Amino acid sequence: MGRWLRSTPGRLAWVVVLAGLVLPIGAMLLRSVRFYEVVETDGTVHRAVGEVIETDEVVRFDLQLPGETEKRSWEVDLRDHAETRTVWSFDHYRRVFTDDRTLGLLQNSAWIAFGGALAALLLGLPVAWVLARTRLRGRTLLAALCLGPAVLPPFFMALGGARPMQGLLIDLFGVGGGTLQILNSILVFGCALFPLYVLLVGPALAAVPAGPWESARLLRGARSAFRHVTLPAVLPSIVGAYVLTFVLALTDFAIPDVTGFMLPAGGAPAHVFATEVFLQWKQHSNAGRAVATGAPFMVITAVLLVVALLLLRRSPIFSSARSHRRREPLRLGARGSLLGYVFVIAVLLVTLVLPMTSIATWAGEGAESVSGGTVDPSAVDTSGVALFDFEATLDRTTGSREERDRWLLTAVLAALLSMFVAVLFARRATRGGRVARASVIAVGALPLAVPGLVLSVGTLLLWQAIPGTWIRPIEDSVLRSVLILAVKFLPYALLAAWLALRAVHRGHEEAAAMLGAGPLTRAWRILRPAAGTGIVAGGLVVFVLALRELDAVTLIDPRILPMRLYDKIHFNRMADEANLLFLCQAYLLGPALLAALIVGLRRWLRRA
Repeated sequence: MGRWLRSTPGRLAWVVVLAGLVLPIGAMLLRSVRFYEVVETDGTVHRAVGEVIETDEVVRFDLQLPGETEKRSWEVDLRDHAETRTVWSFDHYRRVFTDDRTLGLLQNSAWIAFGGALAALLLGLPVAWVLARTRLRGRTLLAALCLGPAVLPPFFMALGGARPMQGLLIDLFGVGGGTLQILNSILVFGCALFPLYVLLVGPALAAVPAGPWESARLLRGARSAFRHVTLPAVLPSIVGAYVLTFVLALTDFAIPDVTGFMLPAGGAPAHVFATEVFLQWKQHSNAGRAVATGAPFMVITAVLLVVALLLLRRSPIFSSARSHRRREPLRLGARGSLLGYVFVIAVLLVTLVLPMTSIATWAGEGAESVSGGTVDPSAVDTSGVALFDFEATLDRTTGSREERDRWLLTAVLAALLSMFVAVLFARRATRGGRVARASVIAVGALPLAVPGLVLSVGTLLLWQAIPGTWIRPIEDSVLRSVLILAVKFLPYALLAAWLALRAVHRGHEEAAAMLGAGPLTRAWRILRPAAGTGIVAGGLVVFVLALRELDAVTLIDPRILPMRLYDKIHFNRMADEANLLFLCQAYLLGPALLAALIVGLRRWLRRA
């Protein structure tokens, strides 16, 4: 490890991890226990929220009294000001754990996560079985389509699917307010996350060993074979996928926020932990309280992710080994095939077609032109606006081209940086000993435990602590967004690089080194032919994930197209907004299809 750290690439990799992940977490935890206190000459002490500003006449700061969620501005005359001091305290954590609102946040978050994961299970498990255990014609195409909702940004799914689902819930149950928001979020999460079961549980269903299953069936029947062979083989993947979807629903900010602002007039939205972190930072400017709210949230996420990873570590999708004969897929009759097609297509209609058609209706007659705010619907000219007229929409939306270019540049640089770091770490893990592998696993697991919104708070706190006017140009650039996205999706890049580099024969590298080949020559002549396609596919996956990410950049960079669009749709849902959403989806679809093509071609070449 020491020699690797002394190399320039190794140092660069660790600099990225430290600057993008470790130091932001450290800055976040430090800020949560630091306070400024303003002391008056009569001994009165005020604990400030945020920074203290001292002018020639007064000392200005904000206060947030116990039991209050809103901050209030406060001033102390300079003649009455004795000192401003820094104190260290766990008071923010005490307030979080003793505040009555915390229990409500916990309940809302838990219900949404539990229900969303359950809804995804009910949709995903039958689809996974049909696609993995039957010989249904066209199942490869259906499987690719079922992964489509995973490519859609979460807020796209919420904007397109939440409105019709909300109307259905009102008609069936007559609910409103926070209850309606929670139920609607559960349905949206179910539609958005069910592809995880297709991806993780489907291979486990297909990999059930044929020998033990046949023996158990002959001895004690089909029920015994299911109970003693099939269930133990697939249950870890099912539970692991459930825990993973639970975590994703628990940490998401966009879907509960969208379903909250879509409530009928007069409905009070229900807040979740991610929303509270956002409000404490953005609206109340209380960085310490935001961190204190997010830190326990991060611990819970870390524990659940460890459980999910332990359950999924033997999933067939993470291993190319095939040490046993698998059961033959079932041949369905005409009725069974019809039922299979009907079910899978029905799921696709709800999870893929419904959001897209719902958004497409924004361009039609009677489209909802405003959802709130001060915009007068009659003042908005929607004549001549055609669906999929992207160029005209970009022309009408001031600044959208620059925001699009900034968004694409950020995602490209984040994917390149993430794969650069991942290849270096993965190569160290495949060539090093236990310590090297343990350190790489730790680096890969840590970003999964930090919700995107929490990581963005830590990043802002870190950059605020850096003195000097020279930091301003860096803040205006895409560097912070690139760093946060690169480390957030480093686990996926690391997994892709690790799997790709396993195909590289270590002896070939050693022989090339003995013949005098340098690192660049060995990388081009040995690593590229064996692992190049896997690394490129991993980079495309990270690129897609960076494009669809919203939570991690919500506070970091509002000057990208999805952020501009997300804020815009809080007020207007018309043809221009529909076109911008479809434009974003078009940019996502291209690299996603290319990655799928590369992976499929690689598997076909291996079989051939």
